[in-house]
Amino acid sequence: MTSDSEGDKCLISIIIPAYNLSNKIKHTVKNVKHVLNSLGVSHEIIVVDDGSSDNTYKKALEITDNNIKVLHYENNQGKGYALLHGLKHSTGKLIMFFDGDLDIPAKQIPPLIKAFKIKNIDAAVTAKWHPHSKVKAHLIRKLLSRTFNILVRFLTGIKLSDTQTGAKLFKKKVLNDVVPLLTVKRYAFDVELLTAITTRNYKILEVPAIQPIKLTSKFNLHEIVKMLIDLLAITYRYRIKKQYTKTNNTPIPTLTIKNHQQSTTF
Repeated sequence: MTSDSEGDKCLISIIIPAYNLSNKIKHTVKNVKHVLNSLGVSHEIIVVDDGSSDNTYKKALEITDNNIKVLHYENNQGKGYALLHGLKHSTGKLIMFFDGDLDIPAKQIPPLIKAFKIKNIDAAVTAKWHPHSKVKAHLIRKLLSRTFNILVRFLTGIKLSDTQTGAKLFKKKVLNDVVPLLTVKRYAFDVELLTAITTRNYKILEVPAIQPIKLTSKFNLHEIVKMLIDLLAITYRYRIKKQYTKTNNTPIPTLTIKNHQQSTTF
């Protein structure tokens, strides 16, 4: 992966994981590109087709240009894998992870970038439970999300109101530091990433959503159980193994994890 140095060619790389989004991906990329062009910042958009079984890859290829890359692999590996695969091919000094379903509007990009004008900010995350955010979801869905966040805060020590919202911005050098310490999991990639960043004393700023967030992705009891199992595993690595405080002298790992499913946004 290109280092955070003279080799970087743009200010910001936006990585969009996409799984079976053939009916949305072109609209998503066009919206993201429009916002970035209006800001006048140097950028690239990296779409990672996460082994989709539909025409997501083909549709994304139809809108490639000098600032849009489309990556693809055959088997579905999960959101965490897709994001790290995109990271390996990025050139920006800032790296944004942005969900491809547009449940979070592209207009959320400018506030995340603006957050980095604050001194010593290392990461900015959209927080759907920020006092100034609005969420559109059924009561049960809201309850599950709140409950999960309480568990995350209690078990990992993260002092964030939200870890799962799919619009986050990081300094690349921060990701270069923490990614080798992660164990890529099926459902809790965001939790582990933010746990590692927090443990290593980087500063994270929560940014409110400027437009209502729609929680529309489906989930079932099996996914909830898997999410909780992964959370407990992260807690073990954080509290017992002290995995995220170790000195990091290892390179970004080669991504070889198989049979991971798309992560769930609670």
